[in-house]
Amino acid sequence: MKRLPFFFVHRTHQGGYTLAELCVVLAICATTVSLAAPALGQWFWRLRVEAAVQTWASDLQSARLQALRRGELLQLQRLSHCLNTPLPTGDWRCGWQLTFKSGRSLFSSPLAGELQVQLYPSQNSLDITPLGEAVAGGLRLVVQPRGSQAVVRSICINTTGRLRVVSAGSCT
Repeated sequence: MKRLPFFFVHRTHQGGYTLAELCVVLAICATTVSLAAPALGQWFWRLRVEAAVQTWASDLQSARLQALRRGELLQLQRLSHCLNTPLPTGDWRCGWQLTFKSGRSLFSSPLAGELQVQLYPSQNSLDITPLGEAVAGGLRLVVQPRGSQAVVRSICINTTGRLRVVSAGSCT
């Protein structure tokens, strides 16, 4: 008698997993996620800090080019509408905008306020001359998550206007 291949044989026994096996797999998955969550959280904040730093640096470069192209004074100003309370001088956590001296805005880069963005020395606007130079040299912009020192990036602007990004709270 010829035997049928195994895939044609009808089995009376149902396949599948038991409830105990399912619970063990779910427990292993939950443990893995709970161990990975802090690292994912820090990675998430690092991405946000890096994005804010890159946006500010590129917006400053854009402001310089616009001032040079138009031949007029522009200002990179902080936004202050993300919180109900007034912000202290130099706190740029709500974002920034590029404006003409008349107050008309060219573009803005709003932030949600979850990052601490502090400009040193403290000021609420940065003038860009018609030659494309930042008026105040020796600036430092520090970006970090609010209430955390785990991820800190600083943009250092020397007196000649050169930008440098460092992984610290100071520019030394």
